[in-house]
Order: sequence, then C-alpha cells, then structure tokens
Amino acid sequence: MKEVLQKFVKIFGVSLFLVACGGQGEKAQPRVIVPPGQHQTYKDQDASGQQDSSDLSRRMTIAVLLPLSGSEEKTGKALLNAATMALFDASDPRLILLPIDTHGTQDGAQAAAQHAIDAGAAVVIGPLLGQNVKAAGDVLAAENITLISLSNDSSVAAPGRYIMGFLPENEVTRVVDYAVSEGKTRFAGLFPENRYGMRVRSSFGDAVADGNGVITAMQRYVQNSDAVFEPVQNLADYDARSRAQKREVRFLRDLQDDVTDEIANKIEQFEVIGDVSFEAVLVPEGGALLRTLAPLLPFYEVDIGQVQMMGTGLWYDKSLSREPPLRGAWFAAPDAKLGAQAFLQRYRDIFADQPPRIATLAYDAMGLVIHIAGQQSILMDETENVSSKHWFGADYITQSAGFSGLDGLFRFHKNGLNERGLAVLEITSRGFRVKDPAPTSFPQFGYALRD
Repeated sequence: MKEVLQKFVKIFGVSLFLVACGGQGEKAQPRVIVPPGQHQTYKDQDASGQQDSSDLSRRMTIAVLLPLSGSEEKTGKALLNAATMALFDASDPRLILLPIDTHGTQDGAQAAAQHAIDAGAAVVIGPLLGQNVKAAGDVLAAENITLISLSNDSSVAAPGRYIMGFLPENEVTRVVDYAVSEGKTRFAGLFPENRYGMRVRSSFGDAVADGNGVITAMQRYVQNSDAVFEPVQNLADYDARSRAQKREVRFLRDLQDDVTDEIANKIEQFEVIGDVSFEAVLVPEGGALLRTLAPLLPFYEVDIGQVQMMGTGLWYDKSLSREPPLRGAWFAAPDAKLGAQAFLQRYRDIFADQPPRIATLAYDAMGLVIHIAGQQSILMDETENVSSKHWFGADYITQSAGFSGLDGLFRFHKNGLNERGLAVLEITSRGFRVKDPAPTSFPQFGYALRD
C-alpha cells in the first residue's frame, strides 16, 4: 500500500473532480468545486493551511461495500482502488474510507451493511450486484442511511437507495430521441429473451411513442448463435418479400414480351422485392453474439445503407470498428473526450493493471460524497447536533441541476434511478465518432427518464 501511495504522489495526471451544476434554470452551468490538481480548503483550516485539530473530531466514515472476495473479487478491488483515488485527490483528512467485503452474496451484503451501521457510517457506496444492493439497502433504510450503489439494476432502486450504474433505459431513450430528430419514424427491434431485453424493450416502446414514432417489427431471440437466424429472418419479412419476388418474375415471364423478360431478368438477380417496414432497428446485444447478428441483417436483405442500426452501451467496444455491417451504426454512451479516459490511464499508471470500464462509477460516487461533505461542512457551526448521515438526504442527492463527473452529467431522481447526459456515438472504421455531443445541462425533471 505504501508503494501505491508513493505512486499517487509521483504521478501527476488530469484528475477530473466532481462539479455541481449551479442554479435551478434549464440552462444551469456547471461550476468547479475542486479545481484539477488542487486541494480543497475547508473553513476549519488556519491561515497557514494547517487543519485545525478540533476539526478532526468531526471525522466522517464513508463505508464502501464491495465483493472483495469471491467470483467478483477482481472487479471489487478495482472499484475500491478507484474510490481510494477520489478520496486521495480530495485530500480531506476528515473523511475515512471503510472498505467492507460483501463476498458477492446477499447474506454478505446484509452483514456488511450492519457492519457499516455499527461503525457509524454516514453514507454507503456500493454494493455492485443488484440483489446485494437490495439486501444491503433494506438494512440501511432502517437507520436512514443513504446508499449510492454501483449497480445498473433499475429494479432495486428506491428512495434513499440510488443507482449509479449506466442504465440501458437512458441509453435507449437517448439514441431513439436522436433518431427521431433525424427524421426516423418507423422502428424495429431485436431483443434477447432475458431481463435485460425486457428492460430495453419497455424503454424502447416508451421512447418511440414519445417521439410520435411507430414500431413496425419486433422479434425476440434466445442468446445462442444457432438460434438467431429465424428471428432476424422474420424481422426482415424475408419469406414474404421472397415470395413477392417470385410472383413478380412469373407475372413478367407470362407476358412473353422482350421488355418484360429483361425486367424479369433484373429482378431475378435479387432474392426479394420491396423494402422492409422500418427505417431504424435497435439491436441491444454485445460481444460475439452481436458479431453474429449484425451480418444477418444484410444477409436477409435488410439494406443497412438505408436502415439505421442502433445499439446500447454494450456496443462500447472499439473492436466493433472491424465489423463492416456496424459501420455507421449509432449508440448512446458517455463522451470519451471527457475525463474517463484520462482517469483510466492514470489508474493503469498507478496500479499497473487494466481497470474495468465501470471503475469511473466508484470514483464519481466517492466524488459526489466528498462534494456534499465539503458543502455541508460550511454549516457545521449551525448544525452541531445534526448527524452527518442527514447530509446525504434526498434534498442534497437529487438536485435538479445534477452533477458532472468523469462520465459527464448525471443526476438522481427521488425514486433512486439516475439520468445521464450521454453523447450519441457512431461506429467508424477507426473507432467511435461523436455524432451528437452530450448535453451541457439538464432540462427539468421528467424529460429524459420516465419514472
């Protein structure tokens, strides 16, 4: 650990600290709370910059519940490293990070939550896994302790139990809204038969309806490479279009005319006749199965030069640039030009390891806690008898202007769900290109995320 801290001191990188969006208007602009490369100054520091020893009695414990053993151990330790980086960057000696192992189980999460209560934690970050979030949250709710989880499972969100992860509902809404703004009105979707597919399908329907569009085709598939052919074939209405081609050829041949024979010869060069019923298709899949699905669309005569392909954050994989059917496709994700890439490189420099992409969530969650603690400390003289856990109530967590971290704008709704300002990215042969930039401020509540 000593060597790691020495690396923190030696390595100077771009640290994107959490900022809060000031003001209540629709165009509230972010203001920097902790400037990059600087330490925050608190009211209890004296003129020399030394911390008043009396302030150290006001230490605040921040519990971080993560799977530090078990099947998710590697991810859990990486998230802990990221949270530690945020705390180190803030350099506030009043804040104490308390890591607690959930063992990746519900029973472990409940025990960890009780440990956090017994240790006097003012706020809890984590757990990672959805059902563990619920297990820990139920324990913490009895003591009115706010939980900021790192999960993306919207079903476990609740008042006082906030979801920090990237929600597919946000991603679908953003890319559909952009497609509508580009004149797309007829949509189709291919959805996996699992809980993720159900979530995406529901938000897809809402987003299309809100954009006054219509879904003209929809198919579900089992996540098996051998089971995706028929759903794609059905989505493309391939059989009916193929029969229409054969009927047209027979009709032209029956006319027994040189001109119609020439037309029939040209039609016979195609397997189908007529266009598909949709202008854009959503394929919320990733990895090897996406590489199987994508070529099947042109194989079954979906003209991807005319039909816009769309995806979710599962597409945030630069190797997809090597897949010709996906070039020109759109998906919604944080803008890579923000602080995430610089942070991930700094993590690699410090820990000599590749962090998971979601490491930014742990950094931003800790940054949010640090920011609120810093702001609330100004009121300490007036609130000496108020427990610091009340600092993290809904009034402070759910500010309508939101916050901005490594992955851009985000804010929490009172139901525990989050809303993010995402960019629309386009897949090219060289990687990703920003098709539509992430917003710089939020509109009023109720626009981008349907409760």
